[in-house]
Amino acid sequence: MISAERLRAHVEALTAHGPRFEDQPGVPACLRYITDQLSAMGLKVRVERYGTELHQVNLVAEIEGGTSDDAVELCAHWDSVENTPGADDNASGVAGVLEAARVLRDAELPARTIRFCLFGGEEAHFDGSAAHQAFITAQTEAIVFEMIGYTAPYQRFPEELAGFIQAPERGDFIGLVADEASQGLLGRLARHLEVPTLPLVLPAFAQEVAMRSDHVPYWEAGRRAVLVTDTADYRNPNYHGPGDTADTLDYEFAAGVVRAAVRTIIELAQ
Repeated sequence: MISAERLRAHVEALTAHGPRFEDQPGVPACLRYITDQLSAMGLKVRVERYGTELHQVNLVAEIEGGTSDDAVELCAHWDSVENTPGADDNASGVAGVLEAARVLRDAELPARTIRFCLFGGEEAHFDGSAAHQAFITAQTEAIVFEMIGYTAPYQRFPEELAGFIQAPERGDFIGLVADEASQGLLGRLARHLEVPTLPLVLPAFAQEVAMRSDHVPYWEAGRRAVLVTDTADYRNPNYHGPGDTADTLDYEFAAGVVRAAVRTIIELAQ
Protein backbone atom coordinates (compact mmCIF):
# COMPACT_ATOMS: atom_id res chain seq x y z
CA MET A 1 0.00 0.00 0.00
CA ILE A 2 2.70 2.49 1.01
CA SER A 3 5.84 2.31 -1.11
CA ALA A 4 9.33 2.88 0.31
CA GLU A 5 10.54 3.36 -3.27
CA ARG A 6 8.05 6.15 -3.90
CA LEU A 7 9.00 7.81 -0.62
CA ARG A 8 12.63 7.80 -1.71
CA ALA A 9 11.73 9.21 -5.14
CA HIS A 10 9.83 12.07 -3.50
CA VAL A 11 12.72 12.89 -1.16
CA GLU A 12 15.22 12.83 -4.01
CA ALA A 13 13.03 15.16 -6.09
CA LEU A 14 12.43 17.56 -3.19
CA THR A 15 16.15 17.81 -2.38
CA ALA A 16 17.42 17.96 -5.97
CA HIS A 17 17.45 21.77 -6.19
CA GLY A 18 19.12 22.58 -2.90
CA PRO A 19 17.82 24.23 0.27
CA ARG A 20 14.14 25.17 0.40
CA PHE A 21 14.90 28.50 2.02
CA GLU A 22 13.57 31.99 1.25
CA ASP A 23 14.52 33.01 -2.34
CA GLN A 24 16.74 30.03 -3.17
CA PRO A 25 15.93 27.88 -6.26
CA GLY A 26 14.81 24.96 -4.13
CA VAL A 27 11.67 26.84 -3.07
CA PRO A 28 9.85 27.24 -6.43
CA ALA A 29 11.03 23.78 -7.49
CA CYS A 30 9.57 22.28 -4.31
CA LEU A 31 6.27 24.15 -4.59
CA ARG A 32 5.88 23.07 -8.22
CA TYR A 33 6.66 19.48 -7.36
CA ILE A 34 4.13 19.29 -4.51
CA THR A 35 1.45 20.97 -6.62
CA ASP A 36 2.09 18.71 -9.61
CA GLN A 37 2.03 15.56 -7.49
CA LEU A 38 -1.24 16.39 -5.74
CA SER A 39 -2.87 17.64 -8.94
CA ALA A 40 -1.92 14.41 -10.72
CA MET A 41 -3.87 12.54 -8.02
CA GLY A 42 -6.97 14.53 -8.93
CA LEU A 43 -6.76 16.74 -5.85
CA LYS A 44 -7.31 20.48 -6.08
CA VAL A 45 -4.45 22.40 -4.48
CA ARG A 46 -5.29 25.53 -2.53
CA VAL A 47 -2.65 28.16 -1.86
CA GLU A 48 -2.72 29.73 1.59
CA ARG A 49 -0.56 32.84 1.60
CA TYR A 50 0.57 34.29 4.92
CA GLY A 51 2.93 36.95 3.53
CA THR A 52 4.07 38.58 0.32
CA GLU A 53 7.26 36.58 -0.30
CA LEU A 54 7.31 33.50 -2.53
CA HIS A 55 8.25 31.24 0.36
CA GLN A 56 5.45 32.49 2.62
CA VAL A 57 2.94 29.95 1.42
CA ASN A 58 1.14 26.79 2.50
CA LEU A 59 -0.18 24.26 -0.02
CA VAL A 60 -3.38 22.48 0.99
CA ALA A 61 -5.47 19.75 -0.66
CA GLU A 62 -8.40 17.80 0.67
CA ILE A 63 -10.85 14.97 0.22
CA GLU A 64 -14.11 16.63 1.19
CA GLY A 65 -16.16 14.96 3.89
CA GLY A 66 -19.78 14.05 3.43
CA THR A 67 -21.39 14.97 6.74
CA SER A 68 -19.00 17.07 8.84
CA ASP A 69 -17.20 20.40 8.53
CA ASP A 70 -14.44 19.11 10.81
CA ALA A 71 -11.29 17.63 9.35
CA VAL A 72 -8.49 15.22 10.02
CA GLU A 73 -5.24 16.76 8.78
CA LEU A 74 -1.94 15.17 7.82
CA CYS A 75 0.76 17.83 7.87
CA ALA A 76 4.43 18.42 7.17
CA HIS A 77 6.58 21.47 6.53
CA TRP A 78 8.23 21.80 3.14
CA ASP A 79 10.83 24.44 4.04
CA SER A 80 14.38 23.85 5.24
CA VAL A 81 17.05 25.98 6.82
CA GLU A 82 19.81 27.50 4.73
CA ASN A 83 22.73 25.34 3.57
CA THR A 84 21.05 21.94 3.90
CA PRO A 85 19.32 19.65 1.39
CA GLY A 86 16.82 18.94 4.18
CA ALA A 87 16.14 15.29 3.35
CA ASP A 88 15.05 14.19 6.81
CA ASP A 89 14.09 17.73 7.83
CA ASN A 90 11.63 17.70 6.30
CA ALA A 91 11.45 16.23 2.81
CA SER A 92 10.78 12.94 4.60
CA GLY A 93 7.59 14.35 6.12
CA VAL A 94 6.44 15.88 2.83
CA ALA A 95 7.08 12.58 1.05
CA GLY A 96 4.97 10.86 3.70
CA VAL A 97 2.06 13.24 3.15
CA LEU A 98 2.24 12.80 -0.64
CA GLU A 99 2.33 9.02 -0.39
CA ALA A 100 -0.57 9.00 2.08
CA ALA A 101 -2.57 11.22 -0.26
CA ARG A 102 -1.99 8.79 -3.12
CA VAL A 103 -3.47 5.96 -1.08
CA LEU A 104 -6.30 7.89 0.55
CA ARG A 105 -7.57 9.56 -2.65
CA ASP A 106 -9.38 6.33 -3.56
CA ALA A 107 -10.94 5.80 -0.13
CA GLU A 108 -14.71 5.77 0.24
CA LEU A 109 -16.26 9.19 0.81
CA PRO A 110 -15.34 10.04 4.42
CA ALA A 111 -17.71 11.64 6.89
CA ARG A 112 -14.99 14.08 7.96
CA THR A 113 -12.80 15.92 5.51
CA ILE A 114 -9.28 14.53 5.06
CA ARG A 115 -6.87 17.40 4.51
CA PHE A 116 -3.23 17.35 3.42
CA CYS A 117 -1.25 20.39 4.59
CA LEU A 118 2.25 21.31 3.43
CA PHE A 119 3.36 24.25 5.53
CA GLY A 120 5.95 26.90 4.89
CA GLY A 121 7.67 28.79 7.65
CA GLU A 122 8.19 26.01 10.16
CA GLU A 123 11.82 27.06 10.41
CA ALA A 124 10.62 30.63 11.08
CA HIS A 125 8.58 30.12 14.25
CA PHE A 126 5.83 28.01 12.61
CA ASP A 127 4.47 30.98 10.65
CA GLY A 128 2.64 28.85 8.07
CA SER A 129 0.90 26.47 10.46
CA ALA A 130 0.03 29.37 12.78
CA ALA A 131 -1.67 31.23 9.92
CA HIS A 132 -3.49 28.03 8.92
CA GLN A 133 -5.39 27.97 12.22
CA ALA A 134 -7.68 30.74 10.93
CA PHE A 135 -9.01 28.46 8.17
CA ILE A 136 -10.06 25.42 10.21
CA THR A 137 -12.78 24.39 12.65
CA ALA A 138 -12.30 24.01 16.38
CA GLN A 139 -12.62 20.22 16.20
CA THR A 140 -10.05 19.75 13.44
CA GLU A 141 -7.20 17.50 14.59
CA ALA A 142 -3.80 16.90 13.06
CA ILE A 143 -1.04 14.36 12.65
CA VAL A 144 2.20 16.27 12.07
CA PHE A 145 5.10 14.54 10.32
CA GLU A 146 8.37 16.15 11.43
CA MET A 147 11.38 14.09 10.32
CA ILE A 148 10.27 10.46 9.90
CA GLY A 149 13.17 8.85 8.04
CA TYR A 150 16.32 8.49 10.12
CA THR A 151 17.32 5.49 12.23
CA ALA A 152 20.58 4.91 14.10
CA PRO A 153 22.19 2.51 16.59
CA TYR A 154 22.27 5.29 19.20
CA GLN A 155 19.82 7.73 20.76
CA ARG A 156 20.00 10.81 23.00
CA PHE A 157 17.21 12.56 24.91
CA PRO A 158 16.61 16.02 26.33
CA GLU A 159 17.93 16.38 29.85
CA GLU A 160 14.53 17.78 30.87
CA LEU A 161 13.00 14.34 30.36
CA ALA A 162 15.48 12.51 32.59
CA GLY A 163 13.50 10.41 35.04
CA PHE A 164 10.26 11.10 33.18
CA ILE A 165 10.66 8.37 30.55
CA GLN A 166 12.60 5.15 30.13
CA ALA A 167 14.87 6.14 27.26
CA PRO A 168 15.63 3.55 24.56
CA GLU A 169 19.31 3.26 23.72
CA ARG A 170 18.79 2.60 20.00
CA GLY A 171 17.37 5.13 17.57
CA ASP A 172 15.10 2.65 15.83
CA PHE A 173 11.71 3.97 17.03
CA ILE A 174 9.33 6.72 16.01
CA GLY A 175 8.39 9.23 18.69
CA LEU A 176 4.76 10.27 19.18
CA VAL A 177 4.37 13.42 21.25
CA ALA A 178 1.07 14.83 22.50
CA ASP A 179 -0.21 17.25 25.08
CA GLU A 180 -2.76 15.92 27.55
CA ALA A 181 -5.72 16.99 25.38
CA SER A 182 -4.35 15.01 22.43
CA GLN A 183 -3.57 11.73 24.15
CA GLY A 184 -6.59 9.99 22.61
CA LEU A 185 -5.33 10.83 19.14
CA LEU A 186 -1.86 9.59 20.11
CA GLY A 187 -3.35 6.31 21.33
CA ARG A 188 -5.17 5.70 18.05
CA LEU A 189 -2.02 6.28 16.03
CA ALA A 190 0.15 4.16 18.33
CA ARG A 191 -2.18 1.18 17.93
CA HIS A 192 -1.57 1.11 14.19
CA LEU A 193 2.22 1.40 14.24
CA GLU A 194 4.29 -1.63 13.28
CA VAL A 195 7.68 0.02 13.81
CA PRO A 196 8.99 0.47 17.38
CA THR A 197 7.22 3.37 19.02
CA LEU A 198 7.83 5.73 21.93
CA PRO A 199 4.51 7.42 22.85
CA LEU A 200 4.90 10.44 25.09
CA VAL A 201 2.07 12.48 26.58
CA LEU A 202 3.63 15.58 28.03
CA PRO A 203 2.14 17.26 31.08
CA ALA A 204 2.12 21.04 31.00
CA PHE A 205 5.35 21.37 32.99
CA ALA A 206 7.31 19.34 30.42
CA GLN A 207 5.84 20.69 27.17
CA GLU A 208 8.49 23.32 26.54
CA VAL A 209 10.99 20.69 25.41
CA ALA A 210 8.69 19.70 22.52
CA MET A 211 7.64 23.15 21.31
CA ARG A 212 9.69 22.91 18.14
CA SER A 213 7.38 22.21 15.20
CA ASP A 214 4.01 22.68 13.51
CA HIS A 215 1.99 20.90 16.21
CA VAL A 216 2.58 23.93 18.44
CA PRO A 217 -0.04 26.27 16.88
CA TYR A 218 -2.64 23.48 17.17
CA TRP A 219 -1.90 23.01 20.87
CA GLU A 220 -1.91 26.74 21.47
CA ALA A 221 -5.31 27.00 19.76
CA GLY A 222 -6.69 24.20 21.94
CA ARG A 223 -6.81 21.69 19.07
CA ARG A 224 -5.66 18.08 19.18
CA ALA A 225 -2.40 17.32 17.40
CA VAL A 226 0.33 14.68 17.59
CA LEU A 227 3.95 15.27 16.63
CA VAL A 228 5.46 12.30 14.77
CA THR A 229 9.25 12.50 14.92
CA ASP A 230 12.48 10.53 14.67
CA THR A 231 13.68 12.95 17.40
CA ALA A 232 15.68 15.24 15.08
CA ASP A 233 19.09 16.25 16.45
CA TYR A 234 18.76 13.84 19.38
CA ARG A 235 19.41 11.11 16.80
CA ASN A 236 20.36 12.55 13.43
CA PRO A 237 23.88 14.06 13.33
CA ASN A 238 23.06 15.63 9.95
CA TYR A 239 20.32 17.83 11.39
CA HIS A 240 20.31 21.30 9.78
CA GLY A 241 23.56 20.49 7.97
CA PRO A 242 24.84 19.64 4.49
CA GLY A 243 24.87 15.93 5.32
CA ASP A 244 21.07 15.67 5.53
CA THR A 245 20.82 13.90 2.17
CA ALA A 246 18.41 11.42 0.63
CA ASP A 247 20.84 8.52 0.81
CA THR A 248 21.01 8.66 4.64
CA LEU A 249 17.37 7.75 5.27
CA ASP A 250 15.61 4.49 6.12
CA TYR A 251 12.67 4.39 3.73
CA GLU A 252 11.21 1.11 4.94
CA PHE A 253 11.02 2.63 8.42
CA ALA A 254 9.34 5.76 7.03
CA ALA A 255 6.87 3.62 5.09
CA GLY A 256 5.84 1.91 8.32
CA VAL A 257 5.13 5.30 9.88
CA VAL A 258 3.04 6.45 6.91
CA ARG A 259 1.05 3.21 6.86
CA ALA A 260 0.01 3.77 10.47
CA ALA A 261 -1.02 7.36 9.75
CA VAL A 262 -3.17 6.24 6.80
CA ARG A 263 -4.96 3.63 8.92
CA THR A 264 -5.53 6.16 11.68
CA ILE A 265 -6.92 8.78 9.30
CA ILE A 266 -9.33 6.29 7.75
CA GLU A 267 -10.55 5.40 11.24
CA LEU A 268 -10.90 9.02 12.34
CA ALA A 269 -12.66 10.16 9.17
CA GLN A 270 -15.45 7.60 9.34
